[in-house]
Amino acid sequence: MADENSGVRAGSLFTRRKAYIVQLIQPSPHAPDGFAERFTAYWKAVDQQVSGLEAKAGVVGRIFAEGVLGRGDDALLMLQQTNPEAHRVVKARVDAGARFDEFEDGELFGEVVDWGRCLSVPFVTQSVASAVSASYQDAAMRRQRHLEKRLAEGIEESEAVLYLSGSADITFPDDVERFVVAPPELDQLERWVRETNETIRREAEQAAARGEQPGKEPPPAAQAKDGRGTTTSSGLWTPGT
Repeated sequence: MADENSGVRAGSLFTRRKAYIVQLIQPSPHAPDGFAERFTAYWKAVDQQVSGLEAKAGVVGRIFAEGVLGRGDDALLMLQQTNPEAHRVVKARVDAGARFDEFEDGELFGEVVDWGRCLSVPFVTQSVASAVSASYQDAAMRRQRHLEKRLAEGIEESEAVLYLSGSADITFPDDVERFVVAPPELDQLERWVRETNETIRREAEQAAARGEQPGKEPPPAAQAKDGRGTTTSSGLWTPGT
């Protein structure tokens, strides 16, 4: 992360390519009590931190978002339908003149989603399981290369982009200054998720030891989309990553 405390350094940032990287935490309507307020607090803190970066390093001129198809109004509508809190952060920048640009290749994204769904099916033979896993990995790598190419070619000189990311594997060009937006509210949310999952696990184990049905089960959000748009099932509740 660039040194924001150096006046000379901060001034030079305006002439460099920059990316403000935000973890794309997804809503979870069936989550246990306590998630919604922490989720909202996270996105409010993201908005404030991005605004601070804009004042020091440059106003957002372009927006990229993983898992969002299309561009402009189409992309905004998709984000509004899937993540209203993230939409508010993005819409404020679009209203100020930023472009919500196309980032995903729809065909590649669909391949990853489809193969990810196949992975969730119990397999009878190891050979089929290996073939599906290999196909998933191949599609995921091709999608990753596409996203990295978009970042390399899509950030103009002196431009700052807001990047809503679900993956930690994306590599940025060396000449792009990276600012990871990680307010304390993110750590609070992640800690709450871990503690909530542990409580659910412990109660389930205690109920099983007594020969009873668990008092509560992880809600359907345990089927969560990961950063590559696939579906994971851990048996525990977790918000979309």
